[in-house]
Amino acid sequence: MLELSESSSKMSELKLNQTYVQQIAEAIAAVIEFEVAIIDRNMEVIAGTGKYQSEIGLVYGKESITGQIIDNCSNFILDDEPLKHYICKDCNQKIVCKVKAAILSPIILNENVIGTISIFAFDEEEKKLLLANRGKFEDFLTKIAALTSSKIDVNEMNGRLSLMANQFSAVIHSIVEGIIAIDHDGYITHINKSAEKLLHISTRQSYGQHINDIFPEFSVPKVLKFGQQYAEQEIRYRNKEEFSHFISTITPIKKDQKIIGLVISFRSIGEMRKLAGRLIREERKYSLDGILGTSNTMTALKQKMQLVAATDSTILITGESGTGKELFARAIHEESPRKNGPFIAINCGAIPETLLESELFGYEEGAFTGASRGGKPGKFEQANGGTIFLDEIGDMPMHLQVKLLRVLQEVKIERVGGVKPIWIDVRIIAATNRNLEEMIEEKQFRSDLFYRLSVIPFYIPPLRERKEDLILLLHHFLDKYNVILGKQIMGFTQEVQRKMLAYPWMGNVRELENAVEYAVNIATKNVIDSSFLSSRVNEYFKNNPGLSTGETQPTIAELEKKAIEAALKRFGSSRQAKEKAADSLGMSRSTFYRKIKTLGLNTKVLK
Repeated sequence: MLELSESSSKMSELKLNQTYVQQIAEAIAAVIEFEVAIIDRNMEVIAGTGKYQSEIGLVYGKESITGQIIDNCSNFILDDEPLKHYICKDCNQKIVCKVKAAILSPIILNENVIGTISIFAFDEEEKKLLLANRGKFEDFLTKIAALTSSKIDVNEMNGRLSLMANQFSAVIHSIVEGIIAIDHDGYITHINKSAEKLLHISTRQSYGQHINDIFPEFSVPKVLKFGQQYAEQEIRYRNKEEFSHFISTITPIKKDQKIIGLVISFRSIGEMRKLAGRLIREERKYSLDGILGTSNTMTALKQKMQLVAATDSTILITGESGTGKELFARAIHEESPRKNGPFIAINCGAIPETLLESELFGYEEGAFTGASRGGKPGKFEQANGGTIFLDEIGDMPMHLQVKLLRVLQEVKIERVGGVKPIWIDVRIIAATNRNLEEMIEEKQFRSDLFYRLSVIPFYIPPLRERKEDLILLLHHFLDKYNVILGKQIMGFTQEVQRKMLAYPWMGNVRELENAVEYAVNIATKNVIDSSFLSSRVNEYFKNNPGLSTGETQPTIAELEKKAIEAALKRFGSSRQAKEKAADSLGMSRSTFYRKIKTLGLNTKVLK
C-alpha cells in the first residue's frame, strides 16, 4: 500500500500532460481489466482508474513501492502480499493494504525516471491472472511507458518551439530597424513593426506583396545569384509624393547551402545621422577639448584644468548659472586617472535640508522612520573610486558644512544612525553660482570649509565676457538642432549675429542654446532672421534700439573695464581706495578684486 507524504512544489512533466496521461490510464484499464495508477516523480497520483481515480492528487511516501521503483529505475513485480514481501517491510500501511499483486514499470524521459505506470490485483482471482501473464503484462507496460514519455517529449519540444517563436517575434518587433523577409521569388513573408512604421504600410497589406512594389530599384535575382551579404546599401522608397532614403543590409537565408530567401534590414538615413551626431556630441561633450571656446580666457582655463585633472586635489568651480560648471567638472573627471570610476553629481540646493544628509552620507537600517531595510549608501559611497560633484555648494546648510569639512579632513564618512566610519576614496569637485566670500562675511558659509574646497579654484566667465566664443557656439547649436529637428538652415543674417553679440545673455550658454533651438524650431526659411528670434530677445532690442544698429557696439566686459578704470583713477589704488571704488560701482570687494584680475587691469599704471 502507498503512504501519504508532502507534495513537491515543482510541477512534473506528467502533471503538465495530465489529461493525456489519464487517457492512457483509462485505455490500459479498458484493455486488460486491471486497475491502473500513474504516479509522478513527486509521488503524486496523476492518473488512475477505479480506486486510484479517487486518489488523483494524493501524494505518497518514498518508502512506497513506487518510491523504490523510481530510485531503482527498473520494472518490478509484486508477487506476494504486503505482509510477506520484503519490499513492503518499511511501509506503515502494509497492515491495511489490500493489494494482492502488482506490476510496475518506470516512465523514463531523457534517461531520468519521471514516474511509474502500474497495474494492481485486489483478489485471488485477479492475482492468479496477473501473475500467470506477468511476462506479457510487463512487456505491455514497458511499451506504454515508452509511448507516454515519447508523447511528453514531443509536447515539451512543441512547447519550447512555441516559446522560442514568441521570444523571437518579440525581439524582431522590438528592433528599431525595419526588417522584411522575402522568399526565393521576392515575395514578402514577414515584416516587423518598425518596417510598417517606416514604410507606412500594414502587415496585412505587405504579406504576399513583391519587394519591388516597395523598393523598385532592388534587384532580387542579382542578390539571390551571388548569395552574399550586402551591407550599408542605399535604397529608396516612394510613399505617395515623398521619397525616403534608407541604409540597408541584405542577408541571404540558406537551407542545405541553397538560398531560399532574403532578410532586408533598413534604417532611415536621417535617423542614422541624428544618432551619429548625438554619439559624437556625447563623446566630445565630456572632454575638455569637446567644450567649445577659443577665446584667450577659455583656452587658458582649459589648459589649467588639463594640468590639475591628473591630481586628486579638491576643486571649486564658480560662475553664473548656465556657464557649464557641471560640464567642466565632468570633463576634469574624464581627463583624470579616475575616469573609469563613477562620476556622481548631487545638487545641494535641489534636495530638502532634511533629506540632504542621508543623500550624501547614506543611512543605517532603523536610522529613521521609513528607512529601508539594510540601510542605504549615500552619494559619497557611490562615488568611491571616482569623483563626487557637489553642485550649488553655497546652499548647503551650516550643520552639514561641518560634516563635509570632517570628510575632507579625515577622508571617511559616517552614515546617518551609524557608529562605524567608512573610508572613502573620492575626489571632490564643488561648484556654486554664489559669492562664497560674501557669504563668509555674512556668516552663511564656513571659512574653513571654503579654504578646504578652493584648493584649486576655477572661475567660469559668463558668455558676455567672452563674446569671441559666441559665433562659434551659435553655429555649433545650429548644426545640433538641424540634425535633431531635421532642418537644413544654412546660417544667421548679419542683423541676427549683431543682435546676438549685443544681447547680454544673463542665462549664459544655456540661454543661448535655448534661443537657437527656438529659432530652428519655428524657422520657415533656410536662414534665421530676426523674425525667428524669441520674444525675449526681440523685446530687449525694442527697449534698447541703438544696441543692434551700430557698426560696433562695446561689450559688457569693455564697459565694465572702462567703469573700473574710471573709479580707480578717481579713488586711487590703495586698499581703502579700492573699497570706495567698489562701493561706488555697487560691487562687493571680492567681486571688484576678481574683475581687476579677470580684466587684466594694472592698478599701478592707474594711480
